[in-house]
Amino acid sequence: MALLDHVEVTRAVAGTLPETGLLVTNHVSFLDIVFLGALKPMVFVSKAEVAAWPVVGNIASCAGTLYVERNRRTDVSRVNIALRRALEAGVLVTLFPEGTSSDGSGVLPFQPSLLQPAVDVGVQITPGHLEYTGADKSRADDIAYFGDRSLTPCLLALLRRRETSATLHCAPPMDSSVGRKSLAIKLRSEVVRLSSERRQ
Repeated sequence: MALLDHVEVTRAVAGTLPETGLLVTNHVSFLDIVFLGALKPMVFVSKAEVAAWPVVGNIASCAGTLYVERNRRTDVSRVNIALRRALEAGVLVTLFPEGTSSDGSGVLPFQPSLLQPAVDVGVQITPGHLEYTGADKSRADDIAYFGDRSLTPCLLALLRRRETSATLHCAPPMDSSVGRKSLAIKLRSEVVRLSSERRQ
């Protein structure tokens, strides 16, 4: 939270932030974990590379982030076991099922593999949409970390900004009593809806 205050990032939630279960959102920036972690204690699932990022990696690790080695297909099974334990313990878990970040203008397809623990445990899943805007309410594309962009220019862009607003838009929770592939499609549709509402 102190980091966000230092770089003048204001925080807001539209809708109801869940207390437990699974929160599923789009993935835009290196700030996603920092921002969401400042809202309430939660566990994240992230690619293993994040652990080595300056500042953000330390914050993510302290939050108990479950890191996935994306180059090892068998690593999903290990993470799913840990993910199921966290959900059974009543911890709020946040997942970015796009599997990578984007510029925030759209929503990439959702990968279903890490949704299986939520289906097995039967927890509610809350779809969410992350949005970063500047003082003029336009999308803060310069801090989006995606494609072949490196982390340093994104960090510098954030420092140069006079004002950045981070908002999590939450839809009503959905039950997980369907197969993970169908669930991934339904969740993405909800996140796309939230995204479309922001542009209207």
